[in-house]
Amino acid sequence: MSKKFSGVWGTFEFLDDTCSVVKELREMGYKKITTHAPCPRHELDHALGDPQSRVPFATLIGMFTGLGLAVVIMLYMTLDWILPVSGKPIISIPSMGPVAFELTVLTSIYFTMMAMVVLIIKDTKAHQFPQGKQYKEYNRFMRDRFGIVVPCPQGEVEKVESIFKKYQAEEVIREV
Repeated sequence: MSKKFSGVWGTFEFLDDTCSVVKELREMGYKKITTHAPCPRHELDHALGDPQSRVPFATLIGMFTGLGLAVVIMLYMTLDWILPVSGKPIISIPSMGPVAFELTVLTSIYFTMMAMVVLIIKDTKAHQFPQGKQYKEYNRFMRDRFGIVVPCPQGEVEKVESIFKKYQAEEVIREV
């Protein structure tokens, strides 16, 4: 990242304390809060205001693209290489079903994966993260602790730090 991180990050033992801090920070107007947890917790999502992902829309677009592509390809091939078989119709909709289904699923998967990668890159560039060695080497978020990272101006660091301590933060590290 080109900009230096200015803010506070801390660790919490209990989920309730973590959620309380997130809710209070959101009420104070902080929007770019990042949370860390050892496992997915819906309580953190609720505290963050239930952020909605745009990945399902990419999956839906991929579904329609795959279905349309399958129908166009099969119609083109059927009309390009006409193989009349007794009295059966040249264009048979039921025979298109399995191929259309498989191409729909395949393109939905590709669109979903691309959307996830693009949104992860976009989100990583939008949020600032601490650049210190202590944060980069801290691995307890993956084991047994919850964490919160709050980018804030240098003048508001003490206010955010006091909120962390009010809810029994085990560690509070300021990077200015």
